[in-house]
Amino acid sequence: MAEKIITLYIDDTSLRLLVAEGKKVRKWADLPLEPGLVKDGAIVDEAGVATKIEELLKAQEVKTKKVVVGLSGLNCLSRPITLPQLPKAMLAEAVKREAGQALPITQEQFHISWQIISSTKEELQVFLVALPRKTADALFKTLHLAGLDPYLADIKPLALARMVNRPTAIIVDVQPTEFDIVIMVDAIPQPIRTLSLPSKAQSLQKKIPIIREELDRTIKFYNSTHSEKPLESSVPIFVSGELAQEPQASQSLVTGLGYPELLLIPHMECPVEMAQSRYMVNIALASKKLPSKKVDGFSIVNVNVLPGVYQPKPRSLAQVLIAPGVILAVGLLAYLMVLTQGTVAETASLQAQLDATNQLLIERQLLKRDIAQLEKETEEVEALRDTLNAVRNIFATQHVEINHDLEVTTSNLPETIDLSGITYASGGLTVSGMSPDREEVLQYASDLRTHGLFSEVIISTMKSTEDGIEFTLALKHKE
Repeated sequence: MAEKIITLYIDDTSLRLLVAEGKKVRKWADLPLEPGLVKDGAIVDEAGVATKIEELLKAQEVKTKKVVVGLSGLNCLSRPITLPQLPKAMLAEAVKREAGQALPITQEQFHISWQIISSTKEELQVFLVALPRKTADALFKTLHLAGLDPYLADIKPLALARMVNRPTAIIVDVQPTEFDIVIMVDAIPQPIRTLSLPSKAQSLQKKIPIIREELDRTIKFYNSTHSEKPLESSVPIFVSGELAQEPQASQSLVTGLGYPELLLIPHMECPVEMAQSRYMVNIALASKKLPSKKVDGFSIVNVNVLPGVYQPKPRSLAQVLIAPGVILAVGLLAYLMVLTQGTVAETASLQAQLDATNQLLIERQLLKRDIAQLEKETEEVEALRDTLNAVRNIFATQHVEINHDLEVTTSNLPETIDLSGITYASGGLTVSGMSPDREEVLQYASDLRTHGLFSEVIISTMKSTEDGIEFTLALKHKE
């Protein structure tokens, strides 16, 4: 009989539960959450959410305590990195060190999980995932309050990537308060973006312009940073969540981007009456527990992001020996301990020497890599210096054009927006500032487009702060 798998996903608006046996969905249900219990993917009221979980489990008559849990990708970071080939005993330390350099994180702020995704004689490719400690700790404390025992965990965008049967694809999943964009290349998700939706955008039609702008920006960013191998026009955009429920909206999202649209299909047997798109992340979480085998086209990333402090502890030797005949076994163990007691001190000394040697090897191998990186960075700095000199010469000859650009940029500026910086580069301007709300930024960008001086006006960044909306615009000259 196939093993029963319980999956649970929690977002700002609801709990979603799914029970599967092997590759068949047996039960599914969701329970709405009152505003304030969960915000931006993080549980605010642990006791309140735990009570809701118990209510949902009781209503569905689910008594199994072991669960596979999914987290929102908000504020989570992930990235593939490359390390020199190292002994197994040295790998964990090397990964932690490299994670601190590759991601803007500290061990105090994030839980780090990782998976080796490829290996050669010279190097290892490792996929890193970093979870905010506050978000993760609140989730797992809540599950324990509800009497549950999580043993596998994943973030939603990585789970959804495993549902796509193409090695290279774009995935867009839209939920009531957030959306995910994943670009998967050669079966490795990169990059991954999870963004909050403004509270004012209630209908899917109002969300589409925001999602489309971010999707277009993400694709352009990837293509510009991978100019040697950009995304081909045949690469599909897989849609799920609210997009899967409204075909016209999903069609309007991809129109003009130049990539075909496909519906994300679960590779599990689902009842006809089930709203598959609603439970796509639960289905993906259930597949995380299925027997692992490499299938061409599917994501090879399958990291268990459950932090080590929350993972089940291995059974102790005493627990293993509790059975008929335990007295004889314990007696034998005690006899062996007496025989080896004289070597304890020597073993400890040798272990200390081994640890010191391992640490030295790590530092030497990574030092070689750091030197090569520094040489590369020196070349890049010299190239940047030459570029800056060229830009300086351009400024010296094009001051009239610059003044005109600045005049247009400031004359269209709403009174409520404060600019913090204007940077001029060959081909356009970068404008940064602070606005009281998103609508003012969108209107400012629209006015600049309408003026006609610039061929492109792109909102590079826009994020909420305590003082308002911090934004950056990229303005490109007409050629």
